[in-house]
Amino acid sequence: NFFTIRIRIVCMKKLLIALFISLVFASPIHAEDPLVADPILKHLQLAMEDDKHLEYSLKRCAGLFLASGTALHKLVEENHPDAQVYVDLGEDLMEFLAEYQITVINESELTQDEFNKTYRSNIEEVQRMNKRYQSRMRKNFSTFGTLTEDDEPLANDVWHCIGFHEQ
Repeated sequence: NFFTIRIRIVCMKKLLIALFISLVFASPIHAEDPLVADPILKHLQLAMEDDKHLEYSLKRCAGLFLASGTALHKLVEENHPDAQVYVDLGEDLMEFLAEYQITVINESELTQDEFNKTYRSNIEEVQRMNKRYQSRMRKNFSTFGTLTEDDEPLANDVWHCIGFHEQ
């Protein structure tokens, strides 16, 4: 009977380990996504005192907004009423970023040519962020039927970026 109890304890330990492993792998948190490990809030908090964090935050939030607009249009509903709103938010941040880089960081005169050049120089990184966020939203939509609701880190990024835009 000592052996029976011992066998039950071993079986329970194995069951608990198996349950723990399945919970880790079933978790909606996308551990492989570097954006999860590096929440936007950390950069937004540092953005007031550091131009590099401000630039990064503007690019990342712009990419997130553009991805949100695309996902709403392509995944949720064609011509979704909020799709263009999110695209406009992303474009607002890209325009602000270019103006800030020219007038504050570079201390140059804001001309249309300089604006166009600076705006274009930011597109690649914004597109990279956009693609990463779009990938997350596609996974979420195929898994949960929602874009952000079941992905707390992504929902937090959206929330923080909206607050950042409104500042």
